[in-house]
Amino acid sequence: MSDSIWSARVERAAAGLALAAVGGLLLLAAGTAVDVLLRFVFASPIRGFVDIASLTGAVLLAACFPHVLVSRTNISVDILGRSLGSGFKTALDRFAAVVTAAFFALMAWQYVRFAMEMHETQQLIPVLRWPVWLWWSAVALFIVLAASGAALTVWKRMPEDNSNE
Repeated sequence: MSDSIWSARVERAAAGLALAAVGGLLLLAAGTAVDVLLRFVFASPIRGFVDIASLTGAVLLAACFPHVLVSRTNISVDILGRSLGSGFKTALDRFAAVVTAAFFALMAWQYVRFAMEMHETQQLIPVLRWPVWLWWSAVALFIVLAASGAALTVWKRMPEDNSNE
């Protein structure tokens, strides 16, 4: 399979994951509205919703990272690169891609360690008493996927492939 086909598939998968995550965030926002309504109208919030919402939010936001990194839609400032010429801008873009990949690799390592620690210590959600490690394992998985996507971005920016710039 050619590199461009593989890259396109990765980009589509990351976009699908982000779309599902945004849908989940919309459901989470609706759940929050219902919880607030029940809290103020009936003085009876959804039991454990705060616990679930905080962990679900972390999972859903982490699920958006792979798309942001693979599609290269993260924030960048191009003023310096534009003023110093296209060669310098290309070098800055490559440097930024390497730093981003390194940062996400470090994050992935730490999130995997944290999820393992939550499993080992058997941490539970306070109200519902569900295991926390499952949620943080999902976050860790999405951060690992983001780090992989960032590495793909570095690879795509290698000097022999200037056709994507």
